[in-house]
Amino acid sequence: MEFSERLIHFHEKLVQFFEKHLRTVLTIIFIFVIIGLLWGGFTYYKSKKEKEASLKLMEVTKSSNIPLALKEVKEKYKGTSAALQASLLLLDYYFYQKNYQEAEKLINEIEKEYPKKIKGIILYGKAKILEIKGDLNKALKIYQKISKNQPDLSFLIYLDIARLAEKLGKFDLAKEYYQKYINDPNVKNSGFAEYKLYQLNTKK
Repeated sequence: MEFSERLIHFHEKLVQFFEKHLRTVLTIIFIFVIIGLLWGGFTYYKSKKEKEASLKLMEVTKSSNIPLALKEVKEKYKGTSAALQASLLLLDYYFYQKNYQEAEKLINEIEKEYPKKIKGIILYGKAKILEIKGDLNKALKIYQKISKNQPDLSFLIYLDIARLAEKLGKFDLAKEYYQKYINDPNVKNSGFAEYKLYQLNTKK
């Protein structure tokens, strides 16, 4: 796929973000940051910088180079809600492009700028990077930490825990979390988890 085509695809994803909030696990977590920040009305923003930053972020979809436009919002309006949202969208873009070096660098920047505001996202990003690097045990521990400390979001992490546990040969742990995913009322379709649980239960 040519870079221009990838940008168009990312452009489409960004438009969908404003309409449907993105579909990935990271994005589902992002919703808790984004709802009320971007579309909650400009009365939320009390400073001129916040208002200007939010407008610039909404104009990103018109840019011919969306990643660069997001970087500009992130750098120019540091400390604003719009800059945080631009950082999160860039992070999603880097993961989509499999540019894990830039993703890791951005995660560290976000952690310094917003150490507590989006701790779950930071931890999730770190776990993903560790998983990609092959450090599955450390990644698994972080996923479990997210699940424990953010119970409202834990159902989003169940499959990650089950998947890594299975890779590490921790089949009882994998079965436990596939079952948790199946039982969670927030889950709309548990077919995949049910199939994996069946496989593990019938595994010799």
